[in-house]
This record gives sequence, C-alpha cells and structure tokens, in this order.
Amino acid sequence: MQLARLWREHLAAGCPRELAGVEIAGSDARTLDAEISACVSALICRSMTVDERIEHRLGEIREALRSKQAQADEPVAAYCARLNRLVGAMLTESRAGRA
Repeated sequence: MQLARLWREHLAAGCPRELAGVEIAGSDARTLDAEISACVSALICRSMTVDERIEHRLGEIREALRSKQAQADEPVAAYCARLNRLVGAMLTESRAGRA
C-alpha cells in the first residue's frame, strides 16, 4: 500500500525546525501535520470513510501545500512536497475504496 509507505517515510523524516510559525491551509503547520496523520491512520485502519467534507478539506490542503512549496526555501519546500504526496495518496486510496 503506497499510503502506508509514504506515511512511514513522512513520520521518519519529521518536521523541520524551520516549520515553526508557518501557517498552511489556515492551520499551524505542525497542527496540520497532526490532522493529516490522524486521517491517514484512520484510513489505514479502515475506521474512517473519507466523505465529501473531508475530501474538500484535503483538496484545500493540497492547494495550500503547492503554494507554500513554491514560496518556501528548503527544507520547508521539501516538507510541503512530501506532505502533499501523502495527501494525494490519501485521496487516491479513499477513492479506490469507494470504487
């Protein structure tokens, strides 16, 4: 499962210290990271279904991550790219589960 692999990689990489005070998609980046991690965990454990509201929020997050990545210096840009891959995998996995 690509989602589980990307999540493990993201957790292993951690959050760069330069992320302190950075806002993404209306949330502190570290809070957003925790929000996404909780969703990934629930999706992997099959204890959550991604509904339209969650899918919309993930779409907002993807756009905000793309924007922040384009503006940011390393390592924040790399963090945004990695988190965006994870969010994309969540959307793919949730859509595949509904098919």
